[in-house]
Amino acid sequence: MKACALTDTGRVRTANQDYVYASVEPVGSLPNLFVVADGMGGHQAGDYASRYIVENLVSYLQYTENSQIVPLLREGILKVNTMLYQESKEKPELSGMGTTLVAAVADENTLYVANVGDSRLYLVDSEIHQVTEDHSYVGAMVRAGEITTDEARHHPDKNIITR
Repeated sequence: MKACALTDTGRVRTANQDYVYASVEPVGSLPNLFVVADGMGGHQAGDYASRYIVENLVSYLQYTENSQIVPLLREGILKVNTMLYQESKEKPELSGMGTTLVAAVADENTLYVANVGDSRLYLVDSEIHQVTEDHSYVGAMVRAGEITTDEARHHPDKNIITR
């Protein structure tokens, strides 16, 4: 397997609050690991939050011996989220920070995915398929049939994250 990772500031922001990690080599008991975190734009320290989550998740996963991928990802994400939240309570300059996260592990013919927020994972073959579900206000509205995906793109509340 080959992997590469790249982030882009995009058209709206002047600062890039993304942080990525990609390893085709084992990470602890995992055969590989791919993570993208996107600091919440408009909130202070989003860049800090995304870097913190990725670096601490990778560190946690490197030294944990649980070989079950789904529980391991869940435990790791909950643990580092708690650590980040505690930091935000202890340091006023970090208050309100946040980040989204999408993580993936490929094991034989199965792709295990975890996501929080509205960072997306897509599978690309002859077509592009969105794998993750947005944890956002407008994402919930689309799933409930209240608005269309086209309406969601321009909805005034499109940046409200629910997880």
